Order: sequence, then C-alpha cells, then structure tokens
Amino acid sequence: MIIAIPKETAEHEIRVALLPNAVQSLVNAGHEVWVEKNAAFALGHFDREYESAGAKIVTDRAKLFGESHLVVKLKAPSVQEFALLNNNLLFSMLHHEQNPEFVQELGRHGVVAVEMESLKNDALERLVDATDITGEVGVLYACQHLRVMPQDARALVLGYGRVGSGAIAMASKLGMDVKILRKSEYPHLPHFLKGVDLLINAISWPAEERAKKKYLVTQEMLDNMNPHGVVLDLSVDFPNPIQTSRPTTLSNPWYREHGKVHIGIYGYPGLVPVSCTRRYSEQILPIIRAIADHGSLDGIESMGDLGNFIARATVRPEALNWRSIVNQAEEEQEKSYIE
Repeated sequence: MIIAIPKETAEHEIRVALLPNAVQSLVNAGHEVWVEKNAAFALGHFDREYESAGAKIVTDRAKLFGESHLVVKLKAPSVQEFALLNNNLLFSMLHHEQNPEFVQELGRHGVVAVEMESLKNDALERLVDATDITGEVGVLYACQHLRVMPQDARALVLGYGRVGSGAIAMASKLGMDVKILRKSEYPHLPHFLKGVDLLINAISWPAEERAKKKYLVTQEMLDNMNPHGVVLDLSVDFPNPIQTSRPTTLSNPWYREHGKVHIGIYGYPGLVPVSCTRRYSEQILPIIRAIADHGSLDGIESMGDLGNFIARATVRPEALNWRSIVNQAEEEQEKSYIE
C-alpha cells in the first residue's frame, strides 16, 4: 500500500502524523511511504531522516493526495486538500457529526475515512489519545492570563474524566487550591464560584440542553469569581455548560467576555507539538499498519479486536446518505437567498 503523509496546513499547526521511526516500521513491512517535503521540519525532523527510514519525499501535493492509497494526517483536510483526494482512504480527525460538510467532501471524491477521534476499544477508551495533555497544557496556558501566581490561585473543576484528571494533576503540581465539584453540588455553583480564579470545564453538555438555553454556569454566576478570573473550557467539541464559552483556535486562543478571559482552544495538544507528535505517532502506527497489511477497509473486522475498532470508526459517506446532506445544504442556501 502507498501511504501518504502530508504537511499539516491548518494555521499554527506544525505537528505531523508519523515520525521517521514509524515510517521505518511501515517500510520494513513492505509498504511504500510518501512524505511531503518539509512535513516535520518545524518539529526538528528533516527530510533526510524520512529518506533514511525508506520514505520517498514528494513535492507534488496532487500526486500525494490523489495517487496514494491511504492519506494519513492529523487535522481534517482543507477544502483544497479534499479536492485532491481521489477514491482512496483517509485517516484523520473529522468530527463529522459536527462537520457534515466533511461527509459531503468524502462523498464527492469517493473517499472512505477512519475518524481518528472515534477509534475506541470496547471500554470506550480512545486508541489515539492526548486528552490528558489537553488538561495539563490547558492549565499551563491559562496561567499566562491569571493575575496571581499559581500557588495563590483557587481553581474550580467541573468534571474529572481523563481531560479533567490532567487538569487537576497540573493545577495541583503548580500549587493551586483545587476544588472538584461533585454533581450533587451543582445546584450550589454560585456559592462555590466565590473567590475562584480559574474555572475549568472538563464535562460535555448535551446539545438539547444548550438548545433549551440551559447552562450549569450562567453569565451572571461569573460575577462571583474574582474580578480577573479565567474560564478554561477543555471540552471544546461539545455544547458547553458555561453560557459564555465558545471554541477558540491556536491563532486566536482567547477572548474576553463578561469581564473574564475565556479559553477554549480546538486542539490544545498543538500547544506542545513535539510531545504530542511523539505520542500520536506511536499510537497511530499500529492502526495504519493494520489497515495497510489488510489492504483496504473492507472486511477489516477479520483482523480481530483492532480490526473491529477500526471498522466502528470508519466513516462511509454512502452509508450516511451524503447526497441528502448536499441537497439539504443547497436548500438552506436557496432559502437564505429568498429571505
């Protein structure tokens, strides 16, 4: 199988899906790997390292995306990159439920994708996971906006899953006074927000709750925090329990609302690209190896547990009736013109 590793093009994104040692493993298994020129240059990995690992350095993006069998990248392709795909396979983050336009693009170009963030075992643990890094680096970044030293700060944490645990661990290491709010305490949030310097959200919030304008933390409740408090949202992919929170990016990571700095970076691990890339490359390798060894995604379940996990994370545009998504988008656009 020909496996392509493009250079990431999202703004401020310098990570890469696979490092030279992972490429070496794929080449040793008999696969051909194409790496875009300078794909990992900003991480300190040069093209000669990939060539030494057996990869072919490619400068033609149309060839890279259109003539390979499997394109492996971290962030979802841009519109221009989707247009270069041609009846092949894609491995990347997609968040297709929040981004139906990606399903449209997959369908238009005959592409089947494995959605990285949906790869989970039977215990619903992610196979490619940097959520603890999300919590840790989120707290570190938030410290830049605090008006007090970390050891003088009070932090209130909503949620204590893997993301929340990372945040709690880092906040504790920095000497913060950390309070983890239990569900039974939610009705008393105004009380627990008093004197808080850092409010950390690490829980998801059902879309229907936001549709009803129901929040755990309302705009008015933020007044109970210290005047220069910071709101750190770590569950960026979901509707938010904090009324004033919305997603931000690496290029525009924070905004001020209701007197409070708000942070909700889509892709927190990108703040520590070297550490994150090392982990992702190690975790992604066995998945790509399984797909490449099998030769396709058809019948991948026959490869045992890993094959089943890959099958469950596969996004097939035909199965999602992608043409109806296109028609619906066109109807909404036409309706907006009429209005």
